[in-house]
Amino acid sequence: MKKIYIWFNSLSKRLRDSISTSILVVGFVSTVFTILGFSLADIKCLKLWGRILVVIAVFFIVIIVVYKVIGRVFKERVNLIVNQTPVDITCGDIFETEGWKVIGCDTSFRTQVDDVVISKNSLHGKLVLQHGNAEEINDIVESAAQKYNISKNENGLFEFPLGTIIPYTSSKDGETYLMLAMTELNKDFESHTNMAKYESMLMKMWHEVSRVYASHDVVFPILGAGISRFDDGPKNKNTLLRCMLCTLGSSGLDFNSRIKVVIYGKAEDIPLYELRDVVVKTRR
Repeated sequence: MKKIYIWFNSLSKRLRDSISTSILVVGFVSTVFTILGFSLADIKCLKLWGRILVVIAVFFIVIIVVYKVIGRVFKERVNLIVNQTPVDITCGDIFETEGWKVIGCDTSFRTQVDDVVISKNSLHGKLVLQHGNAEEINDIVESAAQKYNISKNENGLFEFPLGTIIPYTSSKDGETYLMLAMTELNKDFESHTNMAKYESMLMKMWHEVSRVYASHDVVFPILGAGISRFDDGPKNKNTLLRCMLCTLGSSGLDFNSRIKVVIYGKAEDIPLYELRDVVVKTRR
């Protein structure tokens, strides 16, 4: 029995739940037939082995149907509860999603969008060019530096700790953005990190968001998905998303609004239903 238990728990959550549902369905149908006084034994043309094969066939058909249904229902959306906080994971565009939007920036919150320092296609670049104003951002960053008693470094820039959040309400579109000090840039303007540093940044970030969110819904991209330079090996979107959920669970924070994670494009490479298993393990 122990080996069966270990094998069962090694399966994906989607397959485990499909098997469990199949057992319930077959058991329910069997109970109803028993109450009605009908059984496969009443079918004279079926011998013992025939009846066993019918039950097995029905069992596997139900597994396949449930497995397919789960995949279709949770293809582009899943809703979770982490620390009593509702978390919605969907596909879409973060700039078109209602709520205060977390935008990953460098630790100096630069506004030089030239495809050298900051990419025009990054969320940081789009914030500066399309949704915000560089002068406004610079003024807010300078005010935050004075508040935290941060002086300019040798490059004439303020350097904030990883995970720091600076709220910014844009006069351009009226939206509020939570600018996140997510990455450190080297002299070649490359962002390098590793999982230990990434997780530490996330832990500080959750506490920073809790400090400033003012009960508004908070919208996140998959943080770090645009960073190709993880020094301990590349990380895919699924790994990063799981890390975000696990650090939220480990933070012990309880938000009285919704946390929304928006996946840009399609979620074909992210098994969203399996994230329910991550939340269960986080709670333990």
